[in-house]
Amino acid sequence: MRTVATAVLLLLSVPAAALRAAEQGGHDNLMLYRVVNFLLLGAGLGYLIKKKAGGFFSGRGEAIRRELAEARRLLEESRGRTQGVEERLARLGREIEELRSAGKAEIAAEHARLEQQAEQTIRKILAQAEREMGAAAKAARMELKTYAASLAVDLAEKRVAGRITPRHQQALVSGFLRDLERASG
Repeated sequence: MRTVATAVLLLLSVPAAALRAAEQGGHDNLMLYRVVNFLLLGAGLGYLIKKKAGGFFSGRGEAIRRELAEARRLLEESRGRTQGVEERLARLGREIEELRSAGKAEIAAEHARLEQQAEQTIRKILAQAEREMGAAAKAARMELKTYAASLAVDLAEKRVAGRITPRHQQALVSGFLRDLERASG
């Protein structure tokens, strides 16, 4: 505290001495007093700034150090995240290629399955067509036999009708009735 008081007294006394020297005409001394006065004033202001602003600057320095440490931590964290993203991107290319390969394999398997199913369907259709053609041929043969039988009966009827006289017809009916009586009796 004594040093501060001494410094203040010196500061106040230098301008007064410089004024007295200026009045007496000593311009050389005036410049010296001004320089000394400036140095004392600067030293006093420096002391006061250091005393009062020291806490501010040390607090500000500590805040800057904390912010730098936080920035380093965030930088490391972001580097870790960036590395994770880059690894995922590298895996993504492989995964896409694996998905493409799996998709191609599935498409090939589905294509083979559809071809097999189409072949089975074709075989079923051909078998059904053969059965239907066989049934149609059988029905046509039956119809042809029926038609041939009908024609044969018609032809036989015409021949018999041309050869049978009423007397023959009477004899046939009588013979048929006799046969019925014997069978029933």
